[in-house]
Amino acid sequence: MKFIKFGIISFMLLNYFALGCATAPRQLSNIPSNSLSKFDQELFKRAIFHQKKGQIEPAIVLWERFLQKKPNSFPAKNNLGLLYYANDDITRAIYYFEQGLKLRPAEVQLKMNLVRALKIQSAIFEENMEYHEAIMDLRKIIRLSPVEEREAIERQVEALEDQVFEQVKKSNRMEEYQEFLKKYPQSIGNSDEARLWIKNKLQGETMNNQNTLSSNSHSGLETESR
Repeated sequence: MKFIKFGIISFMLLNYFALGCATAPRQLSNIPSNSLSKFDQELFKRAIFHQKKGQIEPAIVLWERFLQKKPNSFPAKNNLGLLYYANDDITRAIYYFEQGLKLRPAEVQLKMNLVRALKIQSAIFEENMEYHEAIMDLRKIIRLSPVEEREAIERQVEALEDQVFEQVKKSNRMEEYQEFLKKYPQSIGNSDEARLWIKNKLQGETMNNQNTLSSNSHSGLETESR
């Protein structure tokens, strides 16, 4: 089985954050549409001004105000994602990057920004032993990544599934095995082992019940014979 070496997780996290500064998400949307009213164009320009100056909080306030008026604005969602990423609020950064991608699914740079944020969040989940959440993020990364990069990420998923299954085996509870199969029906090696455990457990319980019934029946016959 494949196991993540926890001694390097903190190092990975530090590297993700350090690289985040060096390779921060790009593609600032800084040109207001001509279809906007003069007031909205001014609001847009003010938000861009603060964002370019690195004034994160004022920029966030202005973009959220702009988004209230224009809820389907790609620039507002994209730029909010960039701001929250810069502010180390990875959860909100992911939310706005995903919202922006719904509006423009072909935006390559936006996909890269989302992948970068998801990698950080999945590493944090893994550090906190929240393996299922980490797996969900990695699966999103697989869908967003080029084909040639997917195999390495899939191996990470398999390693985390192993970690989840180790916890299931320690619990030795039917419901935990059933829940594992519900979440990971195709987990290599683990799913088959879980099915076999459940099968053997059910067969054992059936045999115990039959033995109990047989014993009770035998006792009843002895009582009647007396």
